[in-house]
Amino acid sequence: MWDLTSDFSRGDTAYTKVALDRHIDTTYFQEPCGVQLFHCLKHDGTGGRTLLEDGFNAAENVRKQSPDNFDLLTKVPIKHEYIEKVGECHNHMIGIGPVLNVYPWNNELYLIRYNNYDRAVISTAPHDVIHQWYIAHRALTTELRKPENEIWVKLKPGKVLFIDNWRVLHGRDAFTGYRRLCGCYLMRDDVLNTARFLGIQI
Repeated sequence: MWDLTSDFSRGDTAYTKVALDRHIDTTYFQEPCGVQLFHCLKHDGTGGRTLLEDGFNAAENVRKQSPDNFDLLTKVPIKHEYIEKVGECHNHMIGIGPVLNVYPWNNELYLIRYNNYDRAVISTAPHDVIHQWYIAHRALTTELRKPENEIWVKLKPGKVLFIDNWRVLHGRDAFTGYRRLCGCYLMRDDVLNTARFLGIQI
Protein backbone atom coordinates (compact mmCIF):
# COMPACT_ATOMS: atom_id res chain seq x y z
CA MET A 1 0.00 0.00 0.00
CA TRP A 2 1.01 3.60 -0.46
CA ASP A 3 0.01 6.82 1.30
CA LEU A 4 0.29 9.96 -0.79
CA THR A 5 0.34 13.64 0.21
CA SER A 6 1.76 16.70 -1.52
CA ASP A 7 4.58 17.11 0.97
CA PHE A 8 7.38 16.96 -1.62
CA SER A 9 9.00 14.26 0.49
CA ARG A 10 9.83 12.02 -2.47
CA GLY A 11 11.58 12.65 -5.77
CA ASP A 12 8.34 12.00 -7.64
CA THR A 13 5.86 14.38 -9.30
CA ALA A 14 3.03 12.42 -7.67
CA TYR A 15 4.07 14.00 -4.34
CA THR A 16 3.50 17.55 -5.64
CA LYS A 17 0.42 19.67 -6.35
CA VAL A 18 1.08 20.10 -10.07
CA ALA A 19 -1.10 18.62 -12.82
CA LEU A 20 -0.10 15.17 -14.06
CA ASP A 21 -0.54 14.17 -17.69
CA ARG A 22 -2.19 10.88 -18.62
CA HIS A 23 -0.06 7.82 -17.95
CA ILE A 24 0.08 4.20 -16.86
CA ASP A 25 1.78 3.42 -13.54
CA THR A 26 4.78 1.13 -12.99
CA THR A 27 5.93 1.06 -16.62
CA TYR A 28 9.37 0.52 -15.04
CA PHE A 29 8.24 -2.95 -13.90
CA GLN A 30 8.91 -5.69 -16.44
CA GLU A 31 5.19 -6.41 -16.05
CA PRO A 32 3.30 -3.28 -14.95
CA CYS A 33 0.81 -3.72 -12.12
CA GLY A 34 -2.57 -4.93 -13.33
CA VAL A 35 -4.98 -2.92 -11.19
CA GLN A 36 -4.54 0.24 -9.17
CA LEU A 37 -6.73 1.42 -6.32
CA PHE A 38 -7.16 5.07 -5.29
CA HIS A 39 -8.87 6.00 -2.01
CA CYS A 40 -9.33 9.68 -1.20
CA LEU A 41 -8.94 10.24 2.53
CA LYS A 42 -8.99 14.03 2.69
CA HIS A 43 -8.88 17.12 0.51
CA ASP A 44 -9.18 20.63 1.88
CA GLY A 45 -8.82 22.74 -1.23
CA THR A 46 -9.72 23.07 -4.88
CA GLY A 47 -8.86 21.19 -8.08
CA GLY A 48 -7.34 17.73 -8.09
CA ARG A 49 -9.84 16.08 -10.42
CA THR A 50 -8.77 12.66 -11.72
CA LEU A 51 -8.43 12.12 -15.46
CA LEU A 52 -9.34 8.71 -16.89
CA GLU A 53 -8.85 7.60 -20.47
CA ASP A 54 -9.32 4.38 -22.42
CA GLY A 55 -5.89 3.74 -23.91
CA PHE A 56 -7.14 0.83 -26.00
CA ASN A 57 -9.67 3.05 -27.75
CA ALA A 58 -6.98 5.58 -28.64
CA ALA A 59 -4.61 2.85 -29.82
CA GLU A 60 -7.29 1.21 -31.97
CA ASN A 61 -8.00 4.59 -33.57
CA VAL A 62 -4.31 4.84 -34.45
CA ARG A 63 -4.48 1.32 -35.91
CA LYS A 64 -7.36 2.37 -38.16
CA GLN A 65 -5.76 5.67 -39.22
CA SER A 66 -2.17 4.46 -39.61
CA PRO A 67 -1.50 0.70 -39.36
CA ASP A 68 2.23 1.33 -39.81
CA ASN A 69 2.36 3.62 -36.77
CA PHE A 70 0.45 1.08 -34.70
CA ASP A 71 2.74 -1.73 -35.85
CA LEU A 72 5.87 0.22 -34.96
CA LEU A 73 4.57 0.94 -31.45
CA THR A 74 4.13 -2.82 -30.94
CA LYS A 75 7.66 -3.70 -32.05
CA VAL A 76 10.17 -1.13 -30.70
CA PRO A 77 11.20 -1.92 -27.11
CA ILE A 78 11.30 1.17 -24.90
CA LYS A 79 13.14 1.44 -21.57
CA HIS A 80 11.34 2.94 -18.56
CA GLU A 81 13.30 3.67 -15.41
CA TYR A 82 12.62 4.81 -11.84
CA ILE A 83 15.46 5.93 -9.57
CA GLU A 84 14.77 6.99 -6.00
CA LYS A 85 17.15 7.70 -3.16
CA VAL A 86 15.30 9.76 -0.57
CA GLY A 87 15.58 8.92 3.11
CA GLU A 88 15.01 5.20 3.51
CA CYS A 89 13.49 4.83 0.03
CA HIS A 90 16.12 3.37 -2.28
CA ASN A 91 14.85 2.04 -5.61
CA HIS A 92 16.24 1.58 -9.10
CA MET A 93 13.75 -0.22 -11.31
CA ILE A 94 13.85 -0.80 -15.06
CA GLY A 95 11.19 -2.22 -17.37
CA ILE A 96 11.61 -2.70 -21.10
CA GLY A 97 8.83 -3.32 -23.60
CA PRO A 98 6.88 -1.75 -26.45
CA VAL A 99 4.30 0.96 -25.83
CA LEU A 100 1.59 -1.27 -27.31
CA ASN A 101 1.64 -4.95 -26.39
CA VAL A 102 -0.31 -7.40 -28.56
CA TYR A 103 -0.81 -11.16 -28.59
CA PRO A 104 1.33 -12.60 -31.40
CA TRP A 105 -1.35 -15.05 -32.56
CA ASN A 106 -4.14 -12.53 -33.24
CA ASN A 107 -2.60 -9.05 -32.82
CA GLU A 108 -5.11 -8.23 -30.07
CA LEU A 109 -4.00 -5.39 -27.81
CA TYR A 110 -3.69 -6.40 -24.14
CA LEU A 111 -1.41 -3.75 -22.55
CA ILE A 112 -0.50 -0.13 -23.18
CA ARG A 113 2.79 1.01 -21.60
CA TYR A 114 2.50 4.80 -21.86
CA ASN A 115 4.34 7.06 -19.43
CA ASN A 116 6.33 10.08 -20.57
CA TYR A 117 7.54 10.73 -17.02
CA ASP A 118 9.36 7.41 -16.64
CA ARG A 119 10.53 6.85 -20.21
CA ALA A 120 14.33 6.61 -20.26
CA VAL A 121 16.81 7.49 -22.98
CA ILE A 122 15.84 5.54 -26.09
CA SER A 123 18.82 3.40 -27.09
CA THR A 124 17.01 0.20 -28.01
CA ALA A 125 16.75 0.70 -31.79
CA PRO A 126 18.66 2.37 -34.67
CA HIS A 127 18.32 6.13 -35.14
CA ASP A 128 16.15 5.89 -38.27
CA VAL A 129 13.74 3.56 -36.49
CA ILE A 130 13.58 5.84 -33.44
CA HIS A 131 12.79 8.80 -35.70
CA GLN A 132 9.79 6.90 -37.10
CA TRP A 133 8.88 5.76 -33.57
CA TYR A 134 8.55 9.38 -32.44
CA ILE A 135 6.19 10.06 -35.33
CA ALA A 136 4.09 7.05 -34.31
CA HIS A 137 4.19 8.04 -30.65
CA ARG A 138 3.04 11.55 -31.52
CA ALA A 139 0.08 10.08 -33.41
CA LEU A 140 -0.91 8.10 -30.31
CA THR A 141 -0.39 11.09 -28.02
CA THR A 142 -2.52 13.29 -30.28
CA GLU A 143 -5.32 10.73 -30.10
CA LEU A 144 -5.00 10.41 -26.33
CA ARG A 145 -5.22 14.18 -25.85
CA LYS A 146 -8.49 14.63 -27.69
CA PRO A 147 -11.05 16.03 -25.21
CA GLU A 148 -13.72 13.56 -26.35
CA ASN A 149 -11.55 10.70 -25.03
CA GLU A 150 -11.29 12.15 -21.51
CA ILE A 151 -13.38 11.44 -18.43
CA TRP A 152 -12.87 13.62 -15.36
CA VAL A 153 -13.99 12.56 -11.89
CA LYS A 154 -13.60 14.21 -8.52
CA LEU A 155 -12.43 11.88 -5.79
CA LYS A 156 -14.08 12.91 -2.54
CA PRO A 157 -13.20 11.59 0.91
CA GLY A 158 -14.43 8.03 1.24
CA LYS A 159 -14.59 7.41 -2.50
CA VAL A 160 -12.59 4.46 -3.86
CA LEU A 161 -11.61 4.06 -7.51
CA PHE A 162 -10.29 0.89 -9.16
CA ILE A 163 -8.32 1.36 -12.40
CA ASP A 164 -7.33 -1.26 -14.99
CA ASN A 165 -3.69 -0.18 -15.23
CA TRP A 166 -3.10 -2.16 -18.43
CA ARG A 167 -5.79 -0.23 -20.28
CA VAL A 168 -6.92 2.95 -18.51
CA LEU A 169 -4.55 5.91 -18.32
CA HIS A 170 -4.95 8.35 -15.46
CA GLY A 171 -3.79 11.86 -14.58
CA ARG A 172 -4.93 14.77 -12.47
CA ASP A 173 -5.61 18.50 -12.29
CA ALA A 174 -3.35 20.74 -10.26
CA PHE A 175 -4.81 21.37 -6.82
CA THR A 176 -4.58 23.56 -3.76
CA GLY A 177 -4.71 22.73 -0.07
CA TYR A 178 -4.03 19.50 1.74
CA ARG A 179 -4.84 16.32 -0.19
CA ARG A 180 -4.23 12.79 1.00
CA LEU A 181 -4.77 9.58 -0.94
CA CYS A 182 -3.96 6.00 -0.14
CA GLY A 183 -4.04 3.02 -2.42
CA CYS A 184 -2.29 -0.07 -3.66
CA TYR A 185 -1.32 -2.07 -6.70
CA LEU A 186 -2.95 -5.43 -7.34
CA MET A 187 -1.76 -8.29 -9.52
CA ARG A 188 -4.02 -8.72 -12.52
CA ASP A 189 -4.14 -12.51 -12.16
CA ASP A 190 -5.34 -12.21 -8.55
CA VAL A 191 -8.13 -9.79 -9.51
CA LEU A 192 -9.29 -11.89 -12.47
CA ASN A 193 -9.13 -15.09 -10.42
CA THR A 194 -11.35 -13.61 -7.70
CA ALA A 195 -13.75 -12.17 -10.26
CA ARG A 196 -14.17 -15.54 -11.98
CA PHE A 197 -14.71 -17.27 -8.63
CA LEU A 198 -17.44 -14.74 -7.76
CA GLY A 199 -19.03 -15.03 -11.20
CA ILE A 200 -18.19 -11.43 -12.13
CA GLN A 201 -17.56 -10.87 -15.82
CA ILE A 202 -14.76 -8.41 -16.55
